[in-house]
Amino acid sequence: MIAWDRLQPKTPARRRQLALGLFALAVLLVIAAVAIPAWLLHQYYAENARLFTRQLTSYTNLNAKRPALMKAAEKLKTVDAQKYYLKATTPALANAELQDIAKAIIESGGGRVLSIQPYGQALKEDNGFKPTGITVAVSANVLALRKTLHALESREPYLFVDGLTIRTQVPPSHKGQPGVEPEMFVQIDLLAYTQGAAGSEKSDKSDKAKPAGPATKGSATAKGAA
Repeated sequence: MIAWDRLQPKTPARRRQLALGLFALAVLLVIAAVAIPAWLLHQYYAENARLFTRQLTSYTNLNAKRPALMKAAEKLKTVDAQKYYLKATTPALANAELQDIAKAIIESGGGRVLSIQPYGQALKEDNGFKPTGITVAVSANVLALRKTLHALESREPYLFVDGLTIRTQVPPSHKGQPGVEPEMFVQIDLLAYTQGAAGSEKSDKSDKAKPAGPATKGSATAKGAA
């Protein structure tokens, strides 16, 4: 057993030093028990204050941009969205229109259309917009293919390349002639959209807002396409 009598200070001076040390330790523990939670609480509120300050700054900047955003939104309402979609009103006509557009673009880009087939997958209506698709087999070199793809994805109505397969038609040992690019077999899955019920409803609302006037061939076509 531990002899506690041996651990106790022998002299009064040592006892006073021990008492002062214990008192200082107790004071430090009390200070730590108060200061540490207070510091943690301060950090918590300081972090929240910084977060709320950032949010307030962001909302203030957004509110300052509100007039410009409202003006841009009003401008978008006046844009004729019909030009981004196929004009046909039935799936068969939309498919034929898409074939004509694709064939014209490919041939003008220097490619040669080998075949055009309906899209191999079922396409679902997306928020009132009806997709139509075709698969085009093309023979073209690198330059013609680049020109064709750029034209397909940068024109109106919008066309979307959903799939692309490229196969070379020359053996690996083929050296070729300088300045002559070899032909490749290219298969392009191409999509476009026609306006469905959602587009027709918007077009009807805009037509009602316009003053009555004599019907023209162009306006009749636009209503049918919507």
